[in-house]
Amino acid sequence: MGGLCRDGVLLTTDSKSPFFLPKSCTLLPLITDLAVFRMGEAYQRSRMLWWRFQYGYVRRRATLFLAISEFTKRDLMDLWHIPEERIRVVPCACPPHIHREEDPAVLSALRARYALPERFVLFVGNSNPRKNLERMIQAFDLAKARGTLPHQLIIAGEQGWKFDRAAAVRGLCHAGDVRFIGFVPDEEMSALYTAAELFVFPTLYEGFGIPVLEAQTCGTPVLASDCTALPEVGGDGALYADPYSPEDISEKLQLLLQEEVLREKLVRAGYENAKRYSWAASAQRLNGIIEGELGK
Repeated sequence: MGGLCRDGVLLTTDSKSPFFLPKSCTLLPLITDLAVFRMGEAYQRSRMLWWRFQYGYVRRRATLFLAISEFTKRDLMDLWHIPEERIRVVPCACPPHIHREEDPAVLSALRARYALPERFVLFVGNSNPRKNLERMIQAFDLAKARGTLPHQLIIAGEQGWKFDRAAAVRGLCHAGDVRFIGFVPDEEMSALYTAAELFVFPTLYEGFGIPVLEAQTCGTPVLASDCTALPEVGGDGALYADPYSPEDISEKLQLLLQEEVLREKLVRAGYENAKRYSWAASAQRLNGIIEGELGK
């Protein structure tokens, strides 16, 4: 590694950097988020301490930092006191394979495979504490109790740490309408987003929030958190709620599920918002930064 990196630029993600690099090697870390500093309780203690140790080396060694959002840039400035002129933002984008699924046969097959109802609210992500599933489930139950909503809440994603599914639905009035369908392969995600009436993403901390762009690209209205990077990424193509308030999430859920005109407005705005981000444009920007560092 040392020989390969001499007089070059080593691009790494987050804290993942070798500890021994030639002095002539420029370390260029791409920081996705600083959640281990903001929400250390969401991680196993051993992992949290190890990541913080690795980040300490990256912070001392690098002279230029990449951030995936303006929010992460601000976190770098606030938590690590990195000067603004030493940070470049290279945003993420929607994966190229994600699209609105127009084939009724594909949508029908997806519904049959996962026993999906005709109308459902969708969440995508693992179930670690950052994802705020307990409050989201409470909010959905509140919305069901207040109105005549036929929807189910479909939670797609792998089981995370510190989350008890049975405890999360215990005592709910509509526990049977909260369903965990587990991991969904990439090739089925477009159909899953398209089939959903609403995508809900009231997470507590996101360095970017790619699922918001995925839902918007598939023409699904979005309800997201009003904090961290989500308002920046979702733009005008989402409605926002306080992720710490099940009451606020519930009210926004009801509003969106009952107001078709509002949903259609968000769908149109979401399509336009997702176009602001492009992997090709981000790659071109990253390439320019790397060439600039090599030129030094």
